[in-house]
Amino acid sequence: MGLLGLDVIEGEVSSAMGSRTGVDATRRNIWINLAYIDIASGIDFEELSARFTIPTVVSQNNYAGPTDPQVVQLLRDNTNDNLMTWVPKSEFYRLEQSVDDAIPTRWTREATEIMIWPNPIAIISMVAHYKATPALLTGSNVTVLPAYVDNALIMLGAAYGFLAVGEDQRAIVWVNRAAQFLGSRLTDQDFSFLLGGLAHTQPSPTSELEASASGT
Repeated sequence: MGLLGLDVIEGEVSSAMGSRTGVDATRRNIWINLAYIDIASGIDFEELSARFTIPTVVSQNNYAGPTDPQVVQLLRDNTNDNLMTWVPKSEFYRLEQSVDDAIPTRWTREATEIMIWPNPIAIISMVAHYKATPALLTGSNVTVLPAYVDNALIMLGAAYGFLAVGEDQRAIVWVNRAAQFLGSRLTDQDFSFLLGGLAHTQPSPTSELEASASGT
């Protein structure tokens, strides 16, 4: 978890930007929180991993998902020890919806709901593994992320600030600083676009296209 509270980070962003007429702490706090959500959603932090249990109902295929997800990554059928396969929504609705109830094998998301196919034939305990959205920082609250992220929040917060006051070139400098700093600190955590479950349940479309182009 972070070491510096929002109030301290805000002071550092203010110092990085220098005097700006019409820029107060309230605006700087907004920029810092925007930076916080950007970083949290762009890097696969284990600190944001969460689980959500879904007890199924016989013959029902739609269930309320977690309330704060950035992305639902996996859905596991704990009753039958089965990692279910994610499919795009368009593919989900191409599946025959009138099939008899059975053990579900596929899933997708629709708005805030998780949809499964086929409809369950029995009560099944399913667990959604997802990345939670962190609560916005207020007052002296610290982040739920590793302490090194504090430095990146200062840099990216300043970048948002320079963009807001029309100093785009200085914003670019600070964005690059934040990206280089984060890149130098990441180990097992990778920049990810958090595409729900693709890496775990089906081949990468990009890899297939590359293989086709190379003739393999």
